[in-house]
Amino acid sequence: MTPDEESPLLTERRGRVVTLTLNRPHRRNAMSTAMLGQLAEQLTDLVRQGEEVTGALVLTGAGSTFSSGADTREPDWQDLSRRAVRRAHFRTVFSALHDAPFPLVAAVEGYALGGGLELALGCDLVVAAEGALFGLPELAVSAVPGGGAVHSLLRRAGRGVAARMLLIPGERLGADELARLGAVERVVPDGAAREEAGALAASVAAQDPSLARAGVRLLRDSGHLDRASALGVENGYWWQAASAAARGPAPRPEHSSHPR
Repeated sequence: MTPDEESPLLTERRGRVVTLTLNRPHRRNAMSTAMLGQLAEQLTDLVRQGEEVTGALVLTGAGSTFSSGADTREPDWQDLSRRAVRRAHFRTVFSALHDAPFPLVAAVEGYALGGGLELALGCDLVVAAEGALFGLPELAVSAVPGGGAVHSLLRRAGRGVAARMLLIPGERLGADELARLGAVERVVPDGAAREEAGALAASVAAQDPSLARAGVRLLRDSGHLDRASALGVENGYWWQAASAAARGPAPRPEHSSHPR
């Protein structure tokens, strides 16, 4: 079997932890249309099954690289209508990452470029090897980021970092620098990112599923809000948790904002 005939996405489940591995190491896990289609389908299915089935998800890449981004050598890249199919898969992937009712952990070895960086930043926690490099080379290939990388960088690391990675040709930031800036949560020795991410995911998955769901929703839904609105969302989740702990309905205070 040739590399291109192998499945571009591998799925492994250990208890309540699912690991999805981008599997095109011969192309530095560049994202083909087939890979994105499988990733979109698998993530959508996991989201549908919910937090009672999956307690945490690890997203990683086979070999020595997380992902070098979109596969610009694929014929689809030069055909706008076929690129639209790829784009639809891509948007489905990021919608599923946002909607996932369980924590998401990225395990990054080597490069996380373009769409690869976007996948990593689409996770709640990023574990990166010391030698990992992150970048946004889209402008150099007549494209712009399409999976929320700029938004994620603005929120997690600030405008200056987003500007450097987007506008300066060839700019690559290392794991240690991004950790200092708040875009990477844990830095580990080279070769240890997957193991560390798996252990972290297992510890997260051991929590009460309803509380983990509340935690990720609070994290994802309040970061863009002003303080008053964020506190309203937080208040809603507080009452959900208190109600569950009391095993009965909790009174709803006036003027609180409850999540759907």
